[in-house]
Amino acid sequence: MRTPPGDIGIAIRTLNPVTWMIWAGSAGCVALLARNPFYLLLIAAAGVAVRWRATGQRPTAGTLRLLLGLMAFPTLLNFVFSRAGQTVIFEFPLRWIGGPYTLEALLFGAIAGLQLASLLQVMMTFSLLLSPTDLLRRMPAGLTPAGIIASIAMNFAPQARRSFDAVRESQQVRGHSPRGFRDLRGIVTPLVILSLESAMTVGEGLATRGWGAEGPQGRPRVAAWVGAGLFALGVFVWWLAPSRVWIAAGLAAVGAALLLAVLARGGTRSRYRPETWKRADTLVVGTCLGVLAAVIVLLALVPALLTYEPYPRAVWPVFSWPVGLGVALLCLPAVVMGHD
Repeated sequence: MRTPPGDIGIAIRTLNPVTWMIWAGSAGCVALLARNPFYLLLIAAAGVAVRWRATGQRPTAGTLRLLLGLMAFPTLLNFVFSRAGQTVIFEFPLRWIGGPYTLEALLFGAIAGLQLASLLQVMMTFSLLLSPTDLLRRMPAGLTPAGIIASIAMNFAPQARRSFDAVRESQQVRGHSPRGFRDLRGIVTPLVILSLESAMTVGEGLATRGWGAEGPQGRPRVAAWVGAGLFALGVFVWWLAPSRVWIAAGLAAVGAALLLAVLARGGTRSRYRPETWKRADTLVVGTCLGVLAAVIVLLALVPALLTYEPYPRAVWPVFSWPVGLGVALLCLPAVVMGHD
């Protein structure tokens, strides 16, 4: 999917939607597992590079302010309320807000903010590259009604924003500019009317396509209830006897597999335009899964290589060039897009 020149905001997507899902999932998991600021910066840079290459949108000052704002909130929150750490910056002799304000608390909050900002950057890129329809096609057929409801909910805010922009543009063409709360009715009334018309259109389309058809009946229905019961039993066993974790995990896994099997056979689907799978998709998927697997193995064997803990005394974070190059491979979609 490409955009005409000058049309910014629509993804120039040249990879399969499943590839983008695996890329976003792998990058998001790495961002959650690695608490090293150097690796988190690499993940954020990967999100920016892929977004720039896939959509043609250059990073703006607004995006930078958003990420800095996300970093500032947990940094200040942890700095104000945490008293742990040995490197005291200053100290207040007050009862409620007094005590030592430490460098370690500031660094811990900054790393948490950087982790949140890098994860958000990946998710922002993911939301631009995939539409709710792409996600709906990957859901089990038995969950199609829930997927349609989620798709409508995801489209509500963008559609309301487009309707608001259309109303404001039509008013400006007519030379009308709102001056206060009295003119708010001129915006709210057409906005509500447009929303109702859109809801009617969606409802007619769902009714035409047989919305409200019955779900699984007979044996599939019984199997679905059995799967849900086994999953609930596994959770209950784990809560009642944590030492029997393997029994609980087995029951939950069997129940989840049975439930997913029933839901996956809930109906048939047709596609007007089949999606292709290219060699670039295979390369990106293999690389992302490899990076995620390597991070999990390193976290189990050498956790200090991926995490940074400023407590009790702040030291310089450890940076490993092999690990850094591996995390930088998450930029691969920006390189292979447009090549087969």
